[in-house]
This record gives sequence, C-alpha cells and structure tokens, in this order.
Amino acid sequence: MRKKKGIPYLTRDRRKDYRVQEEDKVVLEVLSDGDTSGPKGTMNALTKDISPGGVRIMANVALPVGTLVKMEIGLSRQRKLLQVVGTVRWFRSVYEDALYEMGIEFSHISPEDKMTLLEHAYRNKKNI
Repeated sequence: MRKKKGIPYLTRDRRKDYRVQEEDKVVLEVLSDGDTSGPKGTMNALTKDISPGGVRIMANVALPVGTLVKMEIGLSRQRKLLQVVGTVRWFRSVYEDALYEMGIEFSHISPEDKMTLLEHAYRNKKNI
C-alpha cells in the first residue's frame, strides 16, 4: 500500500476473484438469522455482480448481517442453475428503505458450481 498526500492508496483490488456485472434471477431461502423477527420463507432478488466467492444482490427486503441463506441463481448467459449457501456480509438501502443491496459470501458450493463460476468470471474478465 502506498500513501498519497497522507491517504492510503491501494495498488490492488482487495477481492481475490473477478466479478461479472450482470442481472440474473435469484431465489433466496432464509436458513437462519439468529433473529426470530427477521423475514422467513423465500424471496426473489436479482444479482448485480457475481464471482466464484460471492454475489451482490438487489432485493426489496434487507437481511441482517450473519443471515445464512440458501440460493438458487439462474446464470442466464450460461443457462445454468446454481445451488449455493451463503452468509450475508453487508447490506445497504439504495432507495428509501424500499430497495436494498446485499453482499453474500458463499460458504457451501459444489465443486461443479464453483468451476462454472470460475469459468464464467474469467470468460467475461471484468474486474469491477
């Protein structure tokens, strides 16, 4: 890390994987959130970007940090359906508490789905 006028300057993106910016359909099922008042059942969302390690989604409900979710992600470019489990790492309101972005880190993903995402990411090579 270099400093420029007293401000840290990152020479490299902190992420280890390429991310692909695209909108794909996602169905989420809350597995556990540690808060019984949180949303239950399934909900629909769209990806904003995706990588082999996680996904950024848009939804009309915010899930608390630490929420464990099961996801079905339909990769439209690949015409494949991925089944993964992940943990919500962050969320933020993007439109008057009616639309939210969330970052979800994958914790359980099959080797086949991981390979699909690796190929998908490197084929598109857009490190956003």
